[in-house]
Amino acid sequence: MLFTKRGDSATPEEKSRGRLLVILIGAVLGILLLVFGGELTEQQEEQDDPALISAEQDLNDYRKELEERIRLLCESVEGVGGVHVAVTLECGYEEVYATETVNGEERPVIVGSGSSASALPITRREPVIAGIGVVCRGGSNSDVRRELIALLSSAFHVSGNRIYVTEAKRS
Repeated sequence: MLFTKRGDSATPEEKSRGRLLVILIGAVLGILLLVFGGELTEQQEEQDDPALISAEQDLNDYRKELEERIRLLCESVEGVGGVHVAVTLECGYEEVYATETVNGEERPVIVGSGSSASALPITRREPVIAGIGVVCRGGSNSDVRRELIALLSSAFHVSGNRIYVTEAKRS
């Protein structure tokens, strides 16, 4: 018996089993904390990383700006109205760094020293548009659809097969 009242006498065998049970429970809890405690901490650190939050916000802002520009452009076409746009991006911003060739090997140019050393950025490329979806009044007209696809393809450097235009439902 693990817990006994004062005055109760437990045999040495029962006391031994009780201690073993407490040790096993403690070991299992310790292992669980080691396994899952580290994962929870890493997930929390990733969620709270200001750089990741800022990069994600920049990407969302860019996508919304693109959708608004596309909406305004589509609405300027005759026979088109009530435009709704969805843009999908392939990836995030891409940093391009200066490089130098040393002994036939290309390496990034490093500025600073010690803990302040970093690669020298040259430019930042905008995310590539993976696809554009447009829902609008007039989208069922094949001439309007062709015109919108050609317009968006040339204005945003997106292949025509990555642009879809369809008619808005009647309300």
